[in-house]
Amino acid sequence: MMRLARLAVIMASTLTFASTALAQQESDATQMSVEEISNQIATLQTEYDNFSDTVATLQREEQQLREQLQSLRERNRQLEQQRQAALEEMNVRYQQLVDDPSIDIAGAQEAYKEAVMAHQQNKEDIKTQVQLVSAKSRQVEEARVSKHSLINEIETLKDQRNVARVDRLQEEFNRTGELEVSQSIVCDREETLSQCETRGKLLAKQKASKQYLDQTLADLSESELARTNLERVSPNVQILGSKTVSDGFSGQGNYGVKMGVELRGQLPQSQACTLLDIDVRYCAVKRTANNKPATEETVDSSVMHPLTIRSNVYDDEVMIDGVSYGSTPIEVMLPGGEHEVEIIKYGYSAYTQTVNLKDAQVIRAELDKSEYSFTRGEKIQDVLYRDVRGPELVVIPSGKYKMGDLTGNGMSNERPATTTSIEQPFGISDTEITVASFREFVSDTAYVTEAEKDGSCAVLQSGVPKFDDSLNWRNPGFSQGESSPVVCVSANDAKAYTDWLSAKSGFNYTLPSEAQWEYAARAGTETDFWWGNDVGFGKANCRNCGSDWSNQRTAPVGSFQRNPWGLFDTVGNVWEWTTSEQSSVVRGGAWNFAPSLARVSTRMELPADFSSNYIGFRVVRAQ
Repeated sequence: MMRLARLAVIMASTLTFASTALAQQESDATQMSVEEISNQIATLQTEYDNFSDTVATLQREEQQLREQLQSLRERNRQLEQQRQAALEEMNVRYQQLVDDPSIDIAGAQEAYKEAVMAHQQNKEDIKTQVQLVSAKSRQVEEARVSKHSLINEIETLKDQRNVARVDRLQEEFNRTGELEVSQSIVCDREETLSQCETRGKLLAKQKASKQYLDQTLADLSESELARTNLERVSPNVQILGSKTVSDGFSGQGNYGVKMGVELRGQLPQSQACTLLDIDVRYCAVKRTANNKPATEETVDSSVMHPLTIRSNVYDDEVMIDGVSYGSTPIEVMLPGGEHEVEIIKYGYSAYTQTVNLKDAQVIRAELDKSEYSFTRGEKIQDVLYRDVRGPELVVIPSGKYKMGDLTGNGMSNERPATTTSIEQPFGISDTEITVASFREFVSDTAYVTEAEKDGSCAVLQSGVPKFDDSLNWRNPGFSQGESSPVVCVSANDAKAYTDWLSAKSGFNYTLPSEAQWEYAARAGTETDFWWGNDVGFGKANCRNCGSDWSNQRTAPVGSFQRNPWGLFDTVGNVWEWTTSEQSSVVRGGAWNFAPSLARVSTRMELPADFSSNYIGFRVVRAQ
């Protein structure tokens, strides 16, 4: 009982010392870096390992003392037997002495005396050994208490290190920095210049936010671990300010901007623990530089949050606040606050949702199939990939019309006129395919046109086509911009383009049939031109038609008035490839051909591999 009481005092004093040391350690740890705390842990771990050796040594010594004590006790039993035997021998001698006084009993007395003294000495040795065992046992117990205090100190430091890791991560993540980014976009036809500029600058800021987030993650002390757990958190980037370094519009409807953006990362403290894969208790209390609870952060619209959008369909289009972001799946950075999200796909009911963005959010949209059919005059523009969209289409209704020469001004291959049925509505590009659109196709596929392969782009000289091996769609022999109709392309080249559109959009794109082309170009009229039988002056780009481009070069698409069904340039500018049962046929006339050949029923049959600087094409899409 006394030994246990002393042990309680020892443990109390040791734990009091340890508690004081730990309190001091916690105070010191809050001022130390992760590396400094790790060094202290390593030092204490070495001490702990040494303590383990010390405890093991003391335990071995205690065991040896206990074994010695056991030997003394066994010896005590032997000595007791020897003393008893010596006593009995001496008693026998005393009895003999009574009968025979001459007997010498001194030897028996001496033997008994030695036995008693040996037994007494053994008892003293046992007493001493018990004290030694007790002392050694106390040393073992003290060492164990110290060892436990040391491991407690190590674990406390590990906790402090995790707190320091959280603080370090937040300090590294919530830093302020600047980035300079460039962004180029193609303005939508229905956008004003101001709207296009606003969209371009917003996309530039989103780009800066994404780059800043990526760079911040790469610079973290525990970057590899953080990236492993990144999908489980929603870090934000706050835009503190921005300035336009340079911007401007190109002649092809492109807007480019270079911006300097000041940003700051924002990582909610609870998410720091997730990134570091440690218990959330280390992030339970927000701290300031003085290690005091911090006030709740105010969320404002300058904070950029990630919004991920997925849907159950492909080839859809995501509109956020009226701006197209391409097809799902997408992840964008948007300012905090409310945003209108709409996901559309032809043949499906639109999905709409108002998102109040305060943190990272994921939308999983389910689009339902709908009874859908083209509507006359409807405009369609399919998303191909990223922010690249296909040509803008106008829906042409089904119906019947008279096809061919209806005025008597045509050639023999336009007669006889026949009543033709268009069984299904279709979409047709409202302009001829532009240089920009064809360039996107070539850039994506590395396609080489037939004229580029064999130098077969023809030019009209004295009314006769002549091949010029220096000409192709990139250099047709006159100046063109990105919005000019692409030329020096054969029917085979045009088909390759429509195949690409089909693969990218998921819809069936082709060249228009002759019947589709004339039906759309007439737009319900029965005259040579959709406005009448006289070509007039300045209404189209054909030879001697009075336009700025007549007999010189192609005009930018859409330079003249639309026909009643919404199509540009069905009269002149460039001949357009169509398909028929027998051969490839061009329709519509061109910038260097007489206006009589730009009549709506004029047709010219050509080989599918023929290309020239006065032939282009437009496309159709089935619903």
